[in-house]
Amino acid sequence: MLDPQSPELKVADYNSALQLTQALEARGDFQYKGIHKLVLIIGDWTEKFVANKILPSAEQLARELTLDKERVNAYLREMSARQNPPIVKKICMVDYNPTGDSSDGRIASFLRLITVFARPSQTDAGSSHRYVDGVNQTSFSSIQRWVKERRQFPGKDSFQKWIYDCIDNNKLSETYASSEIGNLFQDNFDVTPVLKQTTINIHLKPVLKKLVDSRILYFYRNENALSPGNRSVFYYNVQDEIIARLDAYKKYLSERIIPELQRIGVLGNFSEQDLQNTRSIAGQVLPFLSPAYGDQKTAVEELLSLIHFEEEEKEKKEKEEKKAKLSELLDYIKSANRLVDLNYLRFRGEPIEEEVKNLIVNHDMILSSDFADKKGLYVFVLHKDCINGAIETAKRVFSATGNDSEIRVLAKMNIRDMMESREASSQFEKLEYSSLFKYLPFITRFFRSLFGNNVVHRFEAEEIRARLAAEQNKKILEARTKAAQEEKVKLAERRVKDREAVEATAKARAAAAVANSDSGASVKSSGLSSEQEAEIKRNLSAVLDVIDHAWSQDELPDREYLLQALGGDMDENTLINFLKKNAKKEIHSFMVRNQEEQYSFPILISRRFLKKNGKVLLDKAKRIVDEQKNAGMPEQDKFDFYISFEDFLNRTLPKI
Repeated sequence: MLDPQSPELKVADYNSALQLTQALEARGDFQYKGIHKLVLIIGDWTEKFVANKILPSAEQLARELTLDKERVNAYLREMSARQNPPIVKKICMVDYNPTGDSSDGRIASFLRLITVFARPSQTDAGSSHRYVDGVNQTSFSSIQRWVKERRQFPGKDSFQKWIYDCIDNNKLSETYASSEIGNLFQDNFDVTPVLKQTTINIHLKPVLKKLVDSRILYFYRNENALSPGNRSVFYYNVQDEIIARLDAYKKYLSERIIPELQRIGVLGNFSEQDLQNTRSIAGQVLPFLSPAYGDQKTAVEELLSLIHFEEEEKEKKEKEEKKAKLSELLDYIKSANRLVDLNYLRFRGEPIEEEVKNLIVNHDMILSSDFADKKGLYVFVLHKDCINGAIETAKRVFSATGNDSEIRVLAKMNIRDMMESREASSQFEKLEYSSLFKYLPFITRFFRSLFGNNVVHRFEAEEIRARLAAEQNKKILEARTKAAQEEKVKLAERRVKDREAVEATAKARAAAAVANSDSGASVKSSGLSSEQEAEIKRNLSAVLDVIDHAWSQDELPDREYLLQALGGDMDENTLINFLKKNAKKEIHSFMVRNQEEQYSFPILISRRFLKKNGKVLLDKAKRIVDEQKNAGMPEQDKFDFYISFEDFLNRTLPKI
């Protein structure tokens, strides 16, 4: 929000402004003829602003003053820019462009900047806050209308190409919404950097904030960005566009940044599965991107900040799929018009997941109950609109087969509480009582059957229900225990199989590696002439000599050091390929942590030098690390190098 007391909103006192313009006009050189009347006209417009929300532009003022436009502009510059505080306040307003072709969707075709002027009255206490804030509201409404009605996304391919070009040219900030909107506020009256910054502070920033608050723009801060223009990041708050930007960053990372880092040897190869984990890959790449990488580093930082959009999009799709699946399953349960066993319920031929089962069971329109028998544990569900149909089905099954399981399940669901009429509830109670007759003691059943009195009294029904409920709970517990044990056995078997598969794969890979090494050795021995082998040994010896000599002189050789020492014998690519192919066992390397700028490439050291001097180097590294830890003012560069060197030696020396 604008601060009404901000110095950038101050204007000269009203009476003082009138006196000053009168004095200017009274000069004998006629240089400021009409300037006093200009102030009065602006004052009249300003007084009407509260009612009509209109302030005059330079063109309108020139027509009313009957002076040429250039002179009016000169007067306005004099009063708004050269006087401190200004006599009149210059205000930037973004409004509809009647001459533009808005069909192309560009903001400059739909909107334009109109510079208007205000002369606050005495009641404004020397502040132009009311007028600046009112005009900012107009600008906000105009931009909001353009975004919602006219703005067009250039398309995913064009957008990606634009992103690539801007990253390559270190102009990533030009892809932000704030840059596109900010171009509208470039005013010809802002002839100094101070005036331009004032326009940004009192117009652009408040308008951007309004757009963010109304969710037209998405904003976040990237404090790690090198360029100030990349720290305040504004995107159009359109999910598909943000996802498209995210995809562009991901492709740029995999197509350009990662291959470059692999070329210089700081990154290894990644599998397709690794590349799918964007957060992990970007996190591994970012430490190797020094400030010299410019907007490439910024793009990776933004990628890490935007990754939650991808995760939210995946989560949203999963929720939509589950919602659609749940809706379809509920429709099926309703159409069944009877009890449905969830264990046998399928969705397009596939078993449904436990999570979806839980959603069904906990749905407001679903009644559920567990039931166990000798065969296993069942979870029955019933749609609340199908209670009558379920009762009829249970009655029919009981009459035909004597199986009262469905009646027991319905009673356990307390469907009597759901029935609309007392008569329906009474009918189900009679059905339930008739199904309980077989649970009476044998003598009681026999005599009642003998006299045709096959009824169960209420007190007997309560007792039978309690007994059946206890038996049912016991069966359910036993069934669940059995299922848990079976699942435990299956899990153990699966783990054993997985371990055996891993071991088999490892053995196969080891055998293949041995075979490849043998075949590679034979190919190498047969494919290279003795002269070529001698040349390789000679070059390798020269490289090792350079590295060893550097370490003996307390220098730290890397690939650039080697290139300089070898002169024109090899270029960078040739050297890298040569080292990868012929020096893997003879040369080791390590990176210095937190010092990417000073040590851009890995430090190289030969195996023979480590074999001869490794223990001495390790003792030295430990001693210096301890000294730096205990020092009152440690040298950070020195500590970072030797702690990295110590870690490298601890890992490498036991293998030599």
